[in-house]
Amino acid sequence: MKNLIIIFLTLVVSISAYASNGKVLIVVSAADYLDLKNGGTVESGYFVSELAETMRQLERNNIEFDIATPDGVAPVIDGYGLQMYFYKLAVTSNWPKDVIRLNARAKEERAKDIQTAMKHFGRLKFSNRYANEEVGKFLDDIEYEMNARELIEKPMLVLESLAHDARLADYDGLYIPGGHAPKTDLLYNESLGFILKHFHNQQKTTAIICHAPILLLTTMDGVYDPFTPLTQHQKDSLIYKGYNITLGNKSEEVILENFLYLRGSKLQFYVGEKAREAGLKLSTARLPSMSQVVEDRELITGANPASVYKLTEKFISRLKTQ
Repeated sequence: MKNLIIIFLTLVVSISAYASNGKVLIVVSAADYLDLKNGGTVESGYFVSELAETMRQLERNNIEFDIATPDGVAPVIDGYGLQMYFYKLAVTSNWPKDVIRLNARAKEERAKDIQTAMKHFGRLKFSNRYANEEVGKFLDDIEYEMNARELIEKPMLVLESLAHDARLADYDGLYIPGGHAPKTDLLYNESLGFILKHFHNQQKTTAIICHAPILLLTTMDGVYDPFTPLTQHQKDSLIYKGYNITLGNKSEEVILENFLYLRGSKLQFYVGEKAREAGLKLSTARLPSMSQVVEDRELITGANPASVYKLTEKFISRLKTQ
């Protein structure tokens, strides 16, 4: 009898340990390029630093998640976002005590991000593989590891197949990482607009980071066109009209244009200006690339890669209490 009780209690503890605390839908861009103002293009992708930490925290809190991309295409990690510049800023912003070992901690965070990505995506795809010499060597090592492990790409959910209330009913939250790639595909995806409306109407927690908050404009009537002035009807149809948000600000984008990424080329538009035109209220007063998170009703937005840690903490806290 005593042994049966022990077995029963062990089973109860095991079930409790693995009981789900909810389910999240993660939407990731599948684009690998970005159009420029001068008519050219540049390689692009999503920033793995804005997603991997979120997946780790969700797992630690026993929150399930599915990953969806446009047409189910495997997403592309932007090698530009793997530069130590971004990871050092994240360490400085979130763990100031670790500044004394800044380079080591930054490399640890990047390594964790890549391992997390391989766990959930299988074989990884990269753009801007040689963003700089250090990134190139790092990705050469990752390529060697993926070959040694014989990794293959894991299938993604097809984003467009989820644009039905019945398909979304089981999800408690929505998360969208940034990078510049979302401006190439997700910004014009009507299915994403439907999905955002579902989470808004059901008051389910939605967390979006970096350049991805511009995707809120997909909820306006019609397909969004950033190159045509918005009509009053479009502005009035924005379901997030008047919401307070943060996102990549103009000073960060100008730095990107002139010093980091584009080396003198210009972006087609600045996301902050378009968000403000649509009726969103921007909070972007911060030092460039330093953490900032803004909450308004069911929506949580983060400014940049350094913001992912605090953003995810708030996201999970909301999921547990909604």
